[in-house]
Amino acid sequence: MKKLFLVSCLLGVVFAIAAWEREFPELSGPDPGRKSSETKTEIFSPGVISLPGRIEFCLALNPDGNEAFFAVRKGPGQWEIHRAECSDGAWQPSVTAPFSGVHSDLEPTFSPDGRRLFFSSNRPLADPPGADGFNLWMVERQGDGWSSPRPLPAPINGPGDQWRASQSRSGNLYYSSGGLWTCPFVAGKTGQPQQLFDPRSPQGLIGGHAFVSPEEEYLLTAWMAGPGHRGGWDIYISFRDDKGNWSPSINLGDAVNTPAGEDFPLLSPSGRELYFFRHQKTEGGGESGDIFRIDAGFLQALREKALAPGKESLVAPK
Repeated sequence: MKKLFLVSCLLGVVFAIAAWEREFPELSGPDPGRKSSETKTEIFSPGVISLPGRIEFCLALNPDGNEAFFAVRKGPGQWEIHRAECSDGAWQPSVTAPFSGVHSDLEPTFSPDGRRLFFSSNRPLADPPGADGFNLWMVERQGDGWSSPRPLPAPINGPGDQWRASQSRSGNLYYSSGGLWTCPFVAGKTGQPQQLFDPRSPQGLIGGHAFVSPEEEYLLTAWMAGPGHRGGWDIYISFRDDKGNWSPSINLGDAVNTPAGEDFPLLSPSGRELYFFRHQKTEGGGESGDIFRIDAGFLQALREKALAPGKESLVAPK
């Protein structure tokens, strides 16, 4: 009986470890377009995607990691979305996305299956007539192209501006509008949005510009003056426990965050690399902004810290 009990316990441990590894697998080898998997921070595709004198931000990658969309600033308060392809391991120069270039469009994100692309835009809404500000829109893949943009329904689009939407595989949508909100969005229909809170933040709100993992194991956000901030916007991560509660948000630390300001986090579809935007002031009062990346292996240690036995889950919808 004792031997049977011991074997059962060992099998339980093995299955638990296997499940944990499926969530955060041991990975080797770089993502497409990267020659090494070193743990240093580097500019993403310098001279091709990240250009001198141009501000690029909010990278979106398709599930294969070989198609990218990102926002480019054209002028004060003016943005457009660009598209680029990775061919033979090298990223090619970007072009304006076919659905962008007329209005101010920014903050693109793929759905987990790569069939939809969400973005924020100030293009006018037909319902209600004359509505202005920034709302969430989407295009759907049609063959080798994309559908015409259409706005997301109310109550996702509503009073105020709506920013960066990120969707889980189950259909839950996370987006920013005076804080971070989540609601189901499946087959064009939406549920009632719920706002997310974190008692450790000064205003009790989780930061915005979120990226949620396809299975909702973790949530990456950007905060202004959040706990342990380095300056400007910092990037944080929260993990979901087996009861469905979110852990308190953890600052990613000096590996990513600097006094310059970091925003718009994205974990690559492979889980190998973390991408983010870094905004910096330059000499003479100018500014620069590029997309950076770093090996994402350090996130495993943060997960162990966040979900250690005895840790209280403080983040939950209210």
